[in-house]
Amino acid sequence: FPNPFSDNFKLDVDSSDDEQPIQVRIYDMLGREIESLETKLASVPATEIGSGLPTGVYSVIVSQGNNIKTLRIVKR
Repeated sequence: FPNPFSDNFKLDVDSSDDEQPIQVRIYDMLGREIESLETKLASVPATEIGSGLPTGVYSVIVSQGNNIKTLRIVKR
């Protein structure tokens, strides 16, 4: 949130597993990995992502263990 965003965005992750790290990967529409980070579940709400991205549409893949979620985000 927010989506679309103009400066940066944050993730709201619901998980019962505090031990496994959360991996976040951002890809542009050509499939190139733009940004990648790994963090603990407790740190996710405070992590601001995407401030260095140019205007465009991106795919964000959030994973923890076998759980994977893909989001499409827009930077204005």
